[in-house]
Amino acid sequence: SLYCEEKHQWEDEEDEEPLDSYSCVDDDDDNDNNNNNNNNNIHHPKHTLLDQDFFWEHQELPSLISKETKQHLNHHHHVFSGDHRRQAAEWIMEVVSYYSFSALTAVLAVNYLDRFFEKFQELETEKKPWMTQLAAVSCLSLAAKVEETHVPLLLDLQLDGSKYVFEAKTIQKMEVLILSTLQWRMNPVTPLSFVDYITRRLGLKTYLSSEFIKRCECLLLCFLPDERFRCYLPSVIASATMVHVINSIEPCIGVEFQAQLLGILGINKEVVEDCWKDIHEVTCGRNSGRSFYKRKFGSVPGSPDAVVDLSFSSDESWTSSSVVNPNPKPNPLVSSPGSKRSRKGAT
Repeated sequence: SLYCEEKHQWEDEEDEEPLDSYSCVDDDDDNDNNNNNNNNNIHHPKHTLLDQDFFWEHQELPSLISKETKQHLNHHHHVFSGDHRRQAAEWIMEVVSYYSFSALTAVLAVNYLDRFFEKFQELETEKKPWMTQLAAVSCLSLAAKVEETHVPLLLDLQLDGSKYVFEAKTIQKMEVLILSTLQWRMNPVTPLSFVDYITRRLGLKTYLSSEFIKRCECLLLCFLPDERFRCYLPSVIASATMVHVINSIEPCIGVEFQAQLLGILGINKEVVEDCWKDIHEVTCGRNSGRSFYKRKFGSVPGSPDAVVDLSFSSDESWTSSSVVNPNPKPNPLVSSPGSKRSRKGAT
């Protein structure tokens, strides 16, 4: 079931079904591909692929590109933008950092938020600012239930200092509205989908692969609250991010890496460069993504001469009466919650 059990049930609602009656099917039950993050030995044998793996990867990229095009947001007619989006995204990242959720959880939550407000444009967020916060809480709750193995209660998910704090029943109703609006498509293609694919496509060693992904996640989280994040396809953001990371640790192979990357994904070079400039501009003045990175993964390691060993492969009305007084700051989960394996496709 997509939902964790909550103390607050809907037994008093005559016309509504409990959330436990809904379910989502996981696309991927493979083991977590980040199990080697704590291994400090960089001398590992290179990853080898079986014949069926090559066939699967051959089918994976066209599927990712096709799905990202279908789900791309129409940023020219988007009512949810500016400070409202930035504040909601930064709040999501604060909670993600507090509970040590994965970077994918943050990316999914903001993706749900963007898609919801694009399709549900009659919500007047300017007149009802609390609506944005309610949607942000609900999207983060959904993302955590999709991606994390341990999810706090809805009241605990709202940290002390939040301007609005909502009852669990109110959040649950909003979750159902979001699920219905998004047509239960909760596994979209994200930039991390392409980062994962390219990391496997390139002959990176296991340990170096994990470090490369961590740095990419850091940059993505820095760029995530910016409104320009919605203007680019996930593949473009992923490409610009990976080029930025490679240039920062091994500038001598940056040109070769970019050529190989653009050749694999078939992306226009100028678009990637424009995105790279936007990411560079944002990351120079914002450290929220870096704060998340340091809290979850520790300090950024140095760059030894062989930090990257590149061996390229061949080829309903809502009212504010539902808002309750802020609760005391909850204790974080005792153990760091793990995350499920990063999704590579969309439902």
